[in-house]
Amino acid sequence: MDTIYINQLLIFLLQGFIVAFLILLLFRLRTKIGLGLLFTTLGLFQFLQVFLASTLYFKITDTIVFSPGSSILFSASLFVILLIYIKEDAITTRKLIHALVITNIVLCFLLFAFRLNVDGTNIYNPFSISTEFFHTNILVLLIGTFILFLDSLLIIFLFEYTSKYISNLFLRILITMSVVLSFDAIFFSLGSFWYFEDFQAFLISGLFSKIFMSVFFSMLFSFYLKNFEKKGVHTSYANFKDVFHSLTYKQKFEVADKAMKLSKNRYHVLTNLVPVGIFMTDAQGKTTFVNPKWSSITGVPQENVINEGWLNAVHPLDRQKLQEEWYIATGKKKISNTEYRFLKPDGSVTWVLGQAIPEYNEKNEVIGYVGTITDITTIKLYELELNRLKDKAEESDRLKSAFLTNMSHEIRTPMNGILGLAELLNEPKLTGNEQQLYLELIKESGSRMLDIINDIIDISRIATDQVKVSTQKVAINEQIEQLFTLFKPQAENKNIDISISNGLTEKEAIITTDKSKFNAILANLVKNAIKYTDQGKIEFGYKKVLQTLEFYVKDTGIGIEKDRQEAIFDRFVQADLENRHAIEGAGIGLSIAKAYVEMLNGRIWLESVKGKGSIFYFTIPYHPII
Repeated sequence: MDTIYINQLLIFLLQGFIVAFLILLLFRLRTKIGLGLLFTTLGLFQFLQVFLASTLYFKITDTIVFSPGSSILFSASLFVILLIYIKEDAITTRKLIHALVITNIVLCFLLFAFRLNVDGTNIYNPFSISTEFFHTNILVLLIGTFILFLDSLLIIFLFEYTSKYISNLFLRILITMSVVLSFDAIFFSLGSFWYFEDFQAFLISGLFSKIFMSVFFSMLFSFYLKNFEKKGVHTSYANFKDVFHSLTYKQKFEVADKAMKLSKNRYHVLTNLVPVGIFMTDAQGKTTFVNPKWSSITGVPQENVINEGWLNAVHPLDRQKLQEEWYIATGKKKISNTEYRFLKPDGSVTWVLGQAIPEYNEKNEVIGYVGTITDITTIKLYELELNRLKDKAEESDRLKSAFLTNMSHEIRTPMNGILGLAELLNEPKLTGNEQQLYLELIKESGSRMLDIINDIIDISRIATDQVKVSTQKVAINEQIEQLFTLFKPQAENKNIDISISNGLTEKEAIITTDKSKFNAILANLVKNAIKYTDQGKIEFGYKKVLQTLEFYVKDTGIGIEKDRQEAIFDRFVQADLENRHAIEGAGIGLSIAKAYVEMLNGRIWLESVKGKGSIFYFTIPYHPII
């Protein structure tokens, strides 16, 4: 592996920094002293680089050598051409190229003349300076001059080309100068050192040294342009004769600005005032401009919109469809109209109506699209709210009809029973047992009616927020046992086994909660279990889960279809809608239970398999009496 001479490399970097600093200082002072001193300095560089390139090479590694003249001074001269081209104009750049070429040609003639003088006479050399410099091959210098001219043209072409595709200034300069200096190293070595035995070493050294200096100078010159030449220099615009020459990257925008200045200013004023978002794209549909209102509507900064940056802000559910529709429209050069959503950084959603039309040039070719977006969020929300209210009204009508039908059946059935049995009591030949039976049946029908009326009253009070929570000390085990005693006869009448399971001791099960609401919740669930179970068993109880008590009511009844398991907690809905009158009930018990559970800061849910039974769960906070 080659040894790297770090000290020598650092010296070259220092030399390069000094040369770049001198150039940039003179360029910076051009507004006060002009460019004459900079041009003179570059002329001096031509002499020095010829002298150094023909006399001195320094080792950076065992196989790679640097020439201060070729690697530093010549590279710096080419960077100055690019600097003038970027910040001045085509005429000044052309003058500099011509000056460098002429300087090299004049230098050729001078060297030739001095060579004749050195070869033709005896010389007096008191300082013992080598005269090999005057024996430099004139052909080598002429080749270098020709390549310098080609380098200059290549610099302009490459920088213009890369500017079309790359926006980063450093990358544009680096790519341009790396290619140009590589080209120079290859062709200068081929033209000048082709007959040397170590030609390959010269070629590799030239490539390495010039690419290295292109990176170093690109960093320095880019830093200078970004930090010290932000506003640029005011120069005259191109005139008629400049049509026959390349315009600078800067001039292209200056000429366009001059030709369209008035209309562009008016356009910008207009786009800033209109209450809609305006955007412009190129012929391929890539965004090139948006006005401030567009950014205000979408929440996307203007700098993040270019090309397809705006798509990142489109709602994920709309993004793919919108992108496909947009590129279909641009591919067919058609007008685009669509509604879609933007998802803002704060999570809010904005609905917009997007419209775009093709923009044509004088040849009737599409050169881009101009479009608008209008904020229709308020309209869209109003529309969605109308649809929601419509659905709610339709559901309310359906529920009202179901409720009235159900109530008509539920109230009429016990009422008919009461009236019919009361009529039978008037029969004179009734025995005492028959009278007692009829009275029991009347009492049962009356209790059923009372339950229905109480449920209606409760659900009405819940709907109008008239129900308040009143906490007190409640012995959970005691309440469960009372409910077991209450419902055991009903279960036994249907030959159903009923059991309970308490998860805590008597002492641990004393908590603070709303006693009446707790009883109503559990009673409704047990009542439903008995109602919808024809055989098998019912079990209810609870267990402690973290800081809550989790209650359950398990049955082996008819079960509930999967798609009905959420709906049954709605008002006036029963699980057996296909056979509405098969089982008595107003369909509001579970909605009451759900409302009470939520008032107690709990939740209610179920697990069920059609035909195999159900398990209803609900929780309430565990606040024990300590």
